[in-house]
Amino acid sequence: MVALVLSAISVFAAAALFVAGQMLLGTQLPLSLSAAGFGSAHISLVLLFYSLGFMLGSLMGPRLIGRVGHIRVFAAFAALICCCALLHGAFLDDLLWMVLRAISGFCGALLLIVLESWINAHATPQRRGRLMSLYMVNYYLAGAGGQLFIGVFDTGDARVFMLAAGLLVLSSVPLSLTSRPAPPMPASGRLAFRELFEASRISVFGAAAAGFAMASFYQLSPISVKQLGHDLDTVARYMALAVLASMVLQYPIGRLSDRLDRRRVILGISIAVGAASLLAATLGQLSLAMLFAGSMLFTATASSLYPACLARLNDRTGGRNPVAANASLLLCYGLGQCVGPLCSAAVMGLIGPAGLYVSIFLVLSAYAAYSLHRLRFADTAVIDQQPYLPMSADSTPVIVNVEPPPQSAQPQTQQQ
Repeated sequence: MVALVLSAISVFAAAALFVAGQMLLGTQLPLSLSAAGFGSAHISLVLLFYSLGFMLGSLMGPRLIGRVGHIRVFAAFAALICCCALLHGAFLDDLLWMVLRAISGFCGALLLIVLESWINAHATPQRRGRLMSLYMVNYYLAGAGGQLFIGVFDTGDARVFMLAAGLLVLSSVPLSLTSRPAPPMPASGRLAFRELFEASRISVFGAAAAGFAMASFYQLSPISVKQLGHDLDTVARYMALAVLASMVLQYPIGRLSDRLDRRRVILGISIAVGAASLLAATLGQLSLAMLFAGSMLFTATASSLYPACLARLNDRTGGRNPVAANASLLLCYGLGQCVGPLCSAAVMGLIGPAGLYVSIFLVLSAYAAYSLHRLRFADTAVIDQQPYLPMSADSTPVIVNVEPPPQSAQPQTQQQ
């Protein structure tokens, strides 16, 4: 286990710094906008530009990295996203922040592609599961750590943005100093939407529902907690525990989905997410402990929905091109990311903080009903069962490239 960690220590360090900075910034931005008097709907509109930039970066990133090289791309775009964080702290302008969020999303996608390509270079079939589990533990621990800084400073304190910028730019140091050669880029591409829809409708709608739920939570839950009258320290602890809970059930659910009909597992996940949302929307509004419990149960289950849907899609396509399958399914997830916060913010405007979880409950209940309906169909053949892959909500298509590099191919080296 120690040797496994040491073999990818530079990637783990870079990922930890990047994720800590990104999640710190992602929580601080809606709090700052809310403190400046912007409504939930307007805040969601500003922040959805990150999702748009991320989708664009996921599609264009592999080609750009193939031309310039992993380390150069990482260093350049880490510096660019650092500048965006500093500009957020220097200017409070909603139109400017839309542009900055789009740029940040594009940069974030490229940085994750580089990190995940490096993970794949170490992920032989024999140790892929263990390495991915360690990567995800590192990812969520760093994200939770970043949340804790929220309670240290006041909402409008520019030092929060400076700290996030420092973490983001420092993430380029471990990879810039590594002596290991850069990995080759996997083949990219996308499945046609018709092919995607015919292969697994439950995966298409499940990815959109997962994007709806996760983006709504991360963008609006800091605001909802503040609207309930809690201080920044409570917001920090709330978000940190929610992030940590995201990794708790990924492995058990993955084991379960590899043994049972994945459609039934997906149905169970959607019911659990809906139940957690209902708990947070009702008892959570009356008791802080129940709000914490509901949010932790929510992220623990919701974070497993997209990986389960992706595994189901790969089952139905026989795992022929997992990168293309993930790239296409990520577009469905991204659509949910764009629509979710806008709808949830509208419901919050009507009924208050509970509207966040009410909107998620309604969407996941509808998806659960659809999943139950799909169980009636006999056309459920699995062409070639593929393993469940634990992954974060912001993973990029290259993370599912399970083919090890050819023995005869030499990894590309960086230009000096």
